[in-house]
Amino acid sequence: MTSAIRLIDHLVAHELDANSAEQALKKIAQRGDVAGLFKSTWLEAAIKRESEFPTGLPTLIPVAIPHTDSVHVNADGVGFFKLKNPIEFGEMGSLDDKVQVKMILPLLITNPAEQVDLLMAVISALQNADFLNALNAASSNEEIISIFRGAGL
Repeated sequence: MTSAIRLIDHLVAHELDANSAEQALKKIAQRGDVAGLFKSTWLEAAIKRESEFPTGLPTLIPVAIPHTDSVHVNADGVGFFKLKNPIEFGEMGSLDDKVQVKMILPLLITNPAEQVDLLMAVISALQNADFLNALNAASSNEEIISIFRGAGL
């Protein structure tokens, strides 16, 4: 079972410039591909899953938690991308509602049995206003990594 959230340092950006959820996922895929974290099928799977099961959360600072089936990733953990400007993601649990997302936390899970535990751990962390506000105020990748480490993640 997943006991903690592991931030993948290579999958962090304090300022991601994207005009749409799909464009953001493409940029995340490029970064993940360079680091060997994703299989070549990740981007298509992430876009398809997002259209069927949206991952936007209307938290204090809205976030999206895109993820795919385990066959599309090579590592376990979570990434963090703060968007330069908010972009629209579908709201988790709804096919109609939208969320203007400011942060994206892609989940990478190689063991399908751990998906629910990791998702719940991430959602729990995102309910901490201090943690969210600190991430929103971060101005460098190093600062983001430090905030995750300081939170024990």
